[in-house]
Amino acid sequence: MNTHRFYQMALAATLATSAIVIAPPAANAASLFPDINPSTEEGKAIINLAERGIISGYPDGTFKPANFITRTQAAKILAGILHLDTVHVKNPHFKDITPDNENYGAIAALAEAGIISGSNGYFNPTKQITRGQLSKMLVKGFDLTITDDIDTPFTDVKAGSEYEPYIQTLFANNITKGTTPTTFGPQSYVKRSQLASFVVRAENTQNNAMIHADHYNQDFIFASYGGIEPAEDIFTWDDEQEITNTITIKPLKEGTGKLVITGFNEDTEEFTDIFFLVHVKSVNGKLQATLEEVNEGDYLENLPLNLNETDLTFTPTEVSIQTADGQALSSDSFAFDTKDNIATLSIFKDGQYLLTFTNGAQQQTMAADVYTYDFVRSIDLYEITNELTFTSDYFTFEPVQVALEDLDDSSDPTHKVPVKAVIDGNKLIVTPLAEGNAVLHVTGKNGETAYLNVEFMKIADKWATYYDLYDDSDDY
Repeated sequence: MNTHRFYQMALAATLATSAIVIAPPAANAASLFPDINPSTEEGKAIINLAERGIISGYPDGTFKPANFITRTQAAKILAGILHLDTVHVKNPHFKDITPDNENYGAIAALAEAGIISGSNGYFNPTKQITRGQLSKMLVKGFDLTITDDIDTPFTDVKAGSEYEPYIQTLFANNITKGTTPTTFGPQSYVKRSQLASFVVRAENTQNNAMIHADHYNQDFIFASYGGIEPAEDIFTWDDEQEITNTITIKPLKEGTGKLVITGFNEDTEEFTDIFFLVHVKSVNGKLQATLEEVNEGDYLENLPLNLNETDLTFTPTEVSIQTADGQALSSDSFAFDTKDNIATLSIFKDGQYLLTFTNGAQQQTMAADVYTYDFVRSIDLYEITNELTFTSDYFTFEPVQVALEDLDDSSDPTHKVPVKAVIDGNKLIVTPLAEGNAVLHVTGKNGETAYLNVEFMKIADKWATYYDLYDDSDDY
């Protein structure tokens, strides 16, 4: 068992050399180091650690970000970051480190925790540490799950080499970006500025949750919030709505929210949805995000449909529902409510239905398509008709010409023109030819123009339709 695991959430550091020391918090660390650029990521990392009293610069006030660090310096910093017990330690029996060495406790603590092992019985304390060696120490020190099933862009990391899985893991967790877009530099020595960046990124990783496309056999993924009330104040992520390989979920406040990851596989050319609950809790005073992969159906929310905002011509007091095959839907499969002259409807099963509404004096039958999307079950309500008629009362101008906008990308051989649209006198008449959407460009006698979006679908062998009107300033 690695004792350092209990301390990895907190970051601190101790004296590594006369150049890297614990210092009291600086009031304005950015002004202390004239040789760093506070606008860069490395500069921000250095300032972050200096303002928290973790590191400090040289006696002349500089930080010397390009200076290299030794294995001893890295060991002492990491032992301090992980808050390891450097007093009560077991002797690692390194031939080049004795108990009277001032850095013995840190090195022994790392060895006892399984973070370092040395080479042939030697620790080589004065040698400069390489980026490959540090990658292994960081992964073991922060107890990161090995992620060796992803591709990295680093051409200088040999397949099957000792450090490959550790470099892959750092890359997967956004802890390293490489020395260039295509190189990691595993044999290159670690600079002081690089160490600061590694430390801050590793610290952030302890609070974030990572999702990798490769883990789900996807080439690309993107994220979206799920649920009726998105948890935008509970967690967020990088690369919002952008196709990427890795998504970092960042906690904002305590709570639980729903997350949908959509992946695309280039071989199958198919999209796949993966559903999560994101739990954000405070651990040792810091917010931490964890992911729980779930079955969407176990956490569905039913979004009530406000019937007063539909094409119903009256406010109903009752409804009866039939499935597409003519069976009555049981009363426990839907909820109908009328309050303050507002009627709402929820249906708890996906599918297509015929709904008959009444208020005692009036009756109207409509069709419904009930579907689930991003943890939410919704209802689309359709008018039942095999012919739509539109006059100047609908357009606010007299229609004299209509043209069907081409929505076909010519790649689907099964595509059919969905509607027939004609002008008859001062009326536009639209009839269905096939299921699907159509956009009609309608022109008036005085040059007026509008766009009519019409959708037809078959529900219970009846034509069901929904339509919207857009003026010429809207996108369609």
